[in-house]
Amino acid sequence: MEIKPIKSRKTKEIILEQIKNFIIEGHLNIGDKLPTEMELAEKFQVSRTSVREALSALSLTGILEIRQGEGIFIKKSPSNAIIEPLSFIMLLEKDKIQNILEVRKALEIETAALAAQRRGEQDLEHLRSLIEAMKKDLPQAKNSEKIDLEFHLALAKACKNPLMDRLMNTVQGIISENLHVTRTLWLNTGSTQRLYEEHQEIYLAVADQDTNRARRVMYEHLSKVETELKRLQKIEHQKIEHHK
Repeated sequence: MEIKPIKSRKTKEIILEQIKNFIIEGHLNIGDKLPTEMELAEKFQVSRTSVREALSALSLTGILEIRQGEGIFIKKSPSNAIIEPLSFIMLLEKDKIQNILEVRKALEIETAALAAQRRGEQDLEHLRSLIEAMKKDLPQAKNSEKIDLEFHLALAKACKNPLMDRLMNTVQGIISENLHVTRTLWLNTGSTQRLYEEHQEIYLAVADQDTNRARRVMYEHLSKVETELKRLQKIEHQKIEHHK
């Protein structure tokens, strides 16, 4: 396991990311003991305070277990060791999530308007089938991420602009990642019904060929996602501050 020094002034997210990658890549296994706080600070070339904050966050999310007098260990529970809880994603990738949301707004608001203007009956039928599938998937939402992504890609296809379609397919990986976070959040807060209703509103605007409404409801949908994610980020950071 090679720990790379952090040569510039960085936040605890960099340390979080390196430790997470060590686990995912198999350099650290469940039950393994981490170096001490001082040793990690020396290897990362950062302050002990930054290391302490990162370890506290990882402990809070269930990735690490801090045993008094023994050290810091990768938690043995398989349910918490590799599968990232939503709070860990929020803490680790807050800037990345914001960047993705900005890209989604730039692309998908106009995509919805163009889809409303240019959609054909075949496009509409596809979108309708996805809305129906989303409704049937309630409330557990087991297949919701896949359906959600397909819905947004179907909107791009309905634009009848090959470049827009290609662009949406090119960035579908990061959009899918953002949908995972969003869907997990909505599932955890019992709001899957609301998310379904927002997609239905987008579909109805496209079906009515109301470009302004399609643009507005897509903007409202993405803005609500952004607001909820920011709210959760604030809560998780408050937990860490309280835990320190």
